[in-house]
Parts: sequence; structure tokens; C-alpha cells
Amino acid sequence: MERTMSTNTQPQAKRPVHGIDMAAHEEFLTYAEENPEAVQFVLSAVGTDEGRVLHTRSQTQSYMLGGQEFDRVARGYTQHFGGHKEVEEAVGFVDPTDREEAIEVALASLTACINGAISLSSAQAGVDIDELETTVSVDFDPSVFLGLEAPRDADGTPTNMYGDLRIDIQVSGEDLGDDIVDRVGEWVTRSPVYNLMALGHEGSPQVSRMSDRAR
Repeated sequence: MERTMSTNTQPQAKRPVHGIDMAAHEEFLTYAEENPEAVQFVLSAVGTDEGRVLHTRSQTQSYMLGGQEFDRVARGYTQHFGGHKEVEEAVGFVDPTDREEAIEVALASLTACINGAISLSSAQAGVDIDELETTVSVDFDPSVFLGLEAPRDADGTPTNMYGDLRIDIQVSGEDLGDDIVDRVGEWVTRSPVYNLMALGHEGSPQVSRMSDRAR
């Protein structure tokens, strides 16, 4: 790919909007529209079990953009997932600990992506938003995870572990009328993580022995 998402060589606008040089941004959008293959991503992460139920060391991997791989040590972000101390204690863990809980981190990622979609869309639309805060919550039934309920019913339909996502967005700024508030709600649907969670995406596991991979 001849050009990446870097705007270092782009002309500087007189006044950045939420950290964006809008002239450079408009030029990039034109390029992306004319070269859609150049802005396609492949993203991945790997999780390694740490020998204790729930405990996993997860790390982001190199990514592909426009068919080109980008692999930097600095992008190998690592997180150590587990559970809530009270939950570990209740289910019989030895020496219960507190760690980041994977579902909560997924919800946190959704808040960040929704904020990103709204802030970018507002900049593109010329809407001035001074403050933006997104809260996401969901009801979760662990019965399937605990093996107390089957992951699929008799018809093969996956058992839903969740209620609906509750997404609360608060914004402030001058001249934010009802029409703008409605647009903010629509901008949420531009969030890639919202799309990932709210729409159905197939994810059939491919299982192999580690010894087979070395062959």
C-alpha cells in the first residue's frame, strides 16, 4: 500500500477540530473512497492460558492494513484477564484475586469506540461537542459458562447469555438541539465495536493440537 493512515505529509489546517486537521482528513476520505482496498484491516489478538481457570494473558498482534503488515513491539499490548475476587472466592478458587474481567473490558472497549464514532462524526458534520460520556451495561447469566445450561437448545440455536445492551450517552455543547441529539444517536451505529457486538458475525472455532502446528 503506497499510502497509510498517517497524515504527516498532509497540509495543515488553520484550526484542528478535536485534534484532526480537517483539510488532511478530507483528502484522506477522498483517497479512501477511491481506493477502498487500501483501508481494509485484519486485526487479531492471542490469549494464553496461565494455568488457572479464568486467568489468561492476552496480547494484541501485528495487524494488516491494505495488505501490508505492521508489526511493532510497542503495539504488543498485554492484558491479564481473570475475574472478580468475590466471584473467585464463591466458586472455590484458592487464593482468590482481582483481575480485569473480560466482559467488562469488552464493554469498556465499546464505550471508547462509540465515543470515537461520535467525535469523528461530529467533527465531519461541523457539530461542536464540548463534553461526551458513554456508559454501557448489560445483564449476564453465567449458567452456560458454568456448565449448568447447554450452549445450544434442542434445535441447535445458541443460548443467549445476555440481555440487551444499555447504552447511555451524555453530551454537552452550544446549540445541541433535538435534531443534533438524534444525529448523535445515529452516529453510534458507525462504531466498529458496536457493529461487532450488535450484529451477528459467525465465529466457528478451529481447534488443533499445538503439536500439529509445529509439523
